[in-house]
Amino acid sequence: MAKLKFYYCSLFFLIFNSAFSQNNKISSSDNDMRHDKIDSVIIVGKSKVREINESAYNVVSIDTKLLYNTTLSITQTLDRISGIKIRETGGVGSDSQISINGFSGKHIKIFMDGMPMEGFGSSFQINNMPVNLADRIDVYKGVVPIEFCADALGGAINIVTKQLRKTYLDVSYTYGSFNTHKSNISLGHTTKNGFVFQLNAYQNYSDNSYKVRTKLLDLQTSNYSTDEYWFKRFHDNYHNEAVIAKVGVVNKTWADKLLLGITLSQEKDDIQNANLMKIVYGGKERRAKSIIPTLNYEKKNLIVSNLNFSLTANYNIARNNNTDTLARQYNWNGEYRKKGTKGEGQYSLSEYDNKNALISVNLNYRLNEKHYFALNNLFSAFVRKATDAAANSETSNVSTFMQRKNSKNVLGFSYKFEPDKRWNTSAFFKYYDVNVKGPVNVSTTSTEVYEEKEKSFNTTGYGILMTYFLTSSFQIKASFEKAYRLPSERELFGDEVLETGDVSLKPESSRNINVNISYSNAWNNTHSVYFDAGLIYRYTRDYIRRQIEQRYGGAFYTNHGKVINAGIDFEARYFYKNKFSAGGNITYQNIRNMEKYDVGGRELIYYKDCMPNVPYFFGNIDANYNIHNLLGKDNVFSFGYNLSYVHSFFRDWKSEGGDIIIPMQLSHDLNITYTLKNGKYNISLEIKNITDEILYDNYSLQKPGRSFSVKLRYFFFNNNFK
Repeated sequence: MAKLKFYYCSLFFLIFNSAFSQNNKISSSDNDMRHDKIDSVIIVGKSKVREINESAYNVVSIDTKLLYNTTLSITQTLDRISGIKIRETGGVGSDSQISINGFSGKHIKIFMDGMPMEGFGSSFQINNMPVNLADRIDVYKGVVPIEFCADALGGAINIVTKQLRKTYLDVSYTYGSFNTHKSNISLGHTTKNGFVFQLNAYQNYSDNSYKVRTKLLDLQTSNYSTDEYWFKRFHDNYHNEAVIAKVGVVNKTWADKLLLGITLSQEKDDIQNANLMKIVYGGKERRAKSIIPTLNYEKKNLIVSNLNFSLTANYNIARNNNTDTLARQYNWNGEYRKKGTKGEGQYSLSEYDNKNALISVNLNYRLNEKHYFALNNLFSAFVRKATDAAANSETSNVSTFMQRKNSKNVLGFSYKFEPDKRWNTSAFFKYYDVNVKGPVNVSTTSTEVYEEKEKSFNTTGYGILMTYFLTSSFQIKASFEKAYRLPSERELFGDEVLETGDVSLKPESSRNINVNISYSNAWNNTHSVYFDAGLIYRYTRDYIRRQIEQRYGGAFYTNHGKVINAGIDFEARYFYKNKFSAGGNITYQNIRNMEKYDVGGRELIYYKDCMPNVPYFFGNIDANYNIHNLLGKDNVFSFGYNLSYVHSFFRDWKSEGGDIIIPMQLSHDLNITYTLKNGKYNISLEIKNITDEILYDNYSLQKPGRSFSVKLRYFFFNNNFK
């Protein structure tokens, strides 16, 4: 029982694994185990997933292998974790904002294999990545490990891609509602002498032609209807393609790993509406391409024993084209009237190149079994160069052609003390340095006047964290940090489409406290349970808030002031053998404005109001049942269910008369999967939003209604190191 208990405890960390029990295998390091052989499994040591979850960090590590038969993107996978809410602006390919314990957007840092995804370009982001790309996903809901050396404020997400020492091939195709097509191929080969080749490629296409309910613009009177009606989206096609290739060596005397890679991606995105549902476009679009060469080097026992070194670097070149030339104004019937000026929003034929270089160097040293040290430095440099034929010929907005530069350096040091296996504690220190240059609006009137400004900022942060096992089943974690989050390139310079940047933005600072208690146990090799409860507290100054301009639907960023967030999240799981699992999570977060006065010294009417457009109570429930050896040995039939709930919340400040409430949302999903030949052949059917509820997101933007999809998948692997 003790040995099998390791399995049951780690099973929780798959989060909602059984809800999508694909080829029914769980990975412990590089070993594959089949569910139908669970009674004979002896687990030696701990899987990487379990190691991470038992660390002192408030972290959830998801083994994504059990989700490979689903149509989930990485963002949709994250949406079912306690404390996390994904805010999407529409269907396939739409912008996504991740909220962790009340912090959203750029407060959350996204990493791939330990490298920040800033500057990767819109054509290669987690909103369009299939879950099959990832080996696991680590979600940090508080302090972020020093190895990332990030300026994260509300948490971080690290996507760990496949790094199997196998020959493998994974191919899938999905067809779904709204003429949606998704395909993915993943293959890799490692020779006995250490040569490695890996290739991942995926494609997404959708008409996104789902129906929405909103008000209709009368083109004759320019008035909106009092009532709302149903309309079919008519200008929202999206497609993107990406290829990630890596080649290198492993297990050499001079390198444990050396990989050279390149990522190529592109997208075309029709822009159907702005940040307000009632505003609709008929010809506005965005195109993007990116090229990202990468380098990854790792060496253990460098020069001396127990000194480990790693270096990762990439150089991102992203080209973006935004087109808004039609002299028209559309309504949701697809009708339009001619305008006296070009452009449905603001006339644009812009083309801009984002160039972003990142290099991360990490050293960690184990003095003995009790003392560990780590040193990390992350440097990034960003440059944007823009041209706009429309601005050249028809506008006087010279800010378009001003320089946009941003460089950041974060240096971190940490020390870990582990006197025994029951408890350990860590302390860390960070030094932040940033320099930014770009256009600033210096006008004191309604007429915008820009000047090129440059500013620098540096400061320090620190923190401490601890974990203690009260018993083998009970674990407690606690952490405190003083953290800073430096404004992102998008917040500083905008996206040249629907968002305006502000170079004068100040970095955010926050004092953060996390406390977590977890319990896991198993009985008679049959039943197992897991519980986790977490408390969070955040006191943030110069909070950067994304706001919407109500007339035209554009977005901009401001330093709001003081914000306090206190919240809880709770997760519970139950497993019966390898046949049935059920669980759920709930999150409550009380995030309030604590800025009492405006810049003029007047008391704000919304002092102590809840921050607008932020869900404060939400949760998920899932269940799954497996039938083994159905119509053949090693075949598995799985039936899964998921429920998602979001409580109603205010879109605007309540005390300012904000009477628009985003209503309570309750949606149900079903999935059926049949795997044959021990996971070699797989077919899945999914039904999302079964009851066809109206689901809202950012500023009442509607997501798709009921949809169907079918996925076919073939998987082959051969362990080269038996």
